[in-house]
Amino acid sequence: MPGRMREVELVEAVDELEQGRSRPGPRVPEPLLEVEDVSDDVLAARTWVRRHAPWLVASVALVIGSLAVTQLVLDHREDARVAALAAIPGIVPPVDASIGVLWRAGPELAPVLQSGAVVDDRLVGGVQDASGNPVIVGLDPGTGAVAWRTPVDLPTPQPTPTSASPELWISCSAVPHGESQVAACVSQQFGEEVRGIPPSSVWVIDPADGRLLADREVEGGWGLAFVDDSLVVAQPVPDATGRWEVGATDIVSGAARWTWTTPRTVAARDEEPSGTASLQAFDDDLVLTVDAHAWVLSAAGEPGLDVQLDDSSWLERARSGVFIESTWTSSAYSGTLLLADGTRVPIDETAGWLAVDDGSAPDVLFTVGQAPGGADGLSGRSAATGAVLWHVAGTIVTGLLLDGTVYVATTETLLAVDATTGDVLWTTEIDHMPQQLSTDGRYLLLPGPGVTLEAYTLSDGALAWTADLAQEVAGDRSAVFVQGFQSGWHDPRLYVWMDTGAVAVLG
Repeated sequence: MPGRMREVELVEAVDELEQGRSRPGPRVPEPLLEVEDVSDDVLAARTWVRRHAPWLVASVALVIGSLAVTQLVLDHREDARVAALAAIPGIVPPVDASIGVLWRAGPELAPVLQSGAVVDDRLVGGVQDASGNPVIVGLDPGTGAVAWRTPVDLPTPQPTPTSASPELWISCSAVPHGESQVAACVSQQFGEEVRGIPPSSVWVIDPADGRLLADREVEGGWGLAFVDDSLVVAQPVPDATGRWEVGATDIVSGAARWTWTTPRTVAARDEEPSGTASLQAFDDDLVLTVDAHAWVLSAAGEPGLDVQLDDSSWLERARSGVFIESTWTSSAYSGTLLLADGTRVPIDETAGWLAVDDGSAPDVLFTVGQAPGGADGLSGRSAATGAVLWHVAGTIVTGLLLDGTVYVATTETLLAVDATTGDVLWTTEIDHMPQQLSTDGRYLLLPGPGVTLEAYTLSDGALAWTADLAQEVAGDRSAVFVQGFQSGWHDPRLYVWMDTGAVAVLG
């Protein structure tokens, strides 16, 4: 046919087959005998492909290589994101369906998990030895191996041998100092033998080797907090009734940093001051509360807010420079937002605390109401005006903020809400009441029935995997004696607490 021809390679094959037709032999299957007539355009295309095959192979290899490089870049970015999340309080180390028991701590070391802190890659916490004396312990957070033990002294003598030793609550925090961190541990005595408000001890420990770098006794009823690399103490001014001096000192050397003194204070209903103070650190702010008064100081000791309180009110920091004067009456919250520009906005809620707050959505603060079963509803408010941007109804169990999304656990659902707009991104029904909500930056981690852990994807709330850890956690004990998942105070690891006081650390 004019203008048509057969492809060269196929012609040679067909000729051989057609020559074979005149000779006896097995019949060649029909599909192999079909020869396609190819147009000039198709032939030209195929010829171009053959002539440029080396270039095409190289191009395909380049595309595949580019995709591989792109995937490597994405993987690197994800690894960098997860690594950055590790520095955010409350984020647990990455886990997957293979999660299991990393190590176990007996009852004598379990308090380190309750009130310890990871300080420069060492888990530091306080325990009591067999005689009831305090000991600061450093553990390898990956294996639980004891790196060091540092016996320390209480500020007051122990009770007589015939009396029971007082119990101690020892909380430790990571405090920056120079290019590294130190562990700042504070003790508080309680028990039948303790009368009044006992003094507290502050021990400053080098996390590398357990050396005691500094210690100080703080009288009972005084305020105590850490901000930046300073120990801040609020104490009454001698012979100046109702006035308190707030002083900051270098946490290791004790060198004075700054001091500030309050005006005279008066109790809410009594003429005489109570003689006690509360001092709390919120990021770079300090809140001092004495009787019916609260003051906000910067980390440098500069005074800010001065708030008159009543006997059922307190002052706490929300987000974005906003404070809330909260009041609890008749099983309900009320209060006032104290905005950064001085505006006061009445509300019927109080500050909503999140298990994780990565600092995203900085123009939004969160408040909650109160119901018989717990927090009633979660509101997102403008930090500039206090106006409600959105509201999630229901009994709120817990929540966390990550990458601009608020993940909320109610008694019946998990849901993801855009922190700025309030748009509900997804909702997942759950068939059990959550006890806590954690994240490793990839999954929402929710304790399930028994000793199971459920992981939900951040993108759509789908159940990614479930791990049943009852047998591994219980070991040679019955699983019915194993309690549910918890997380540490300053140490975000997941662990399971058993009725013997022992702890199984997961990872």
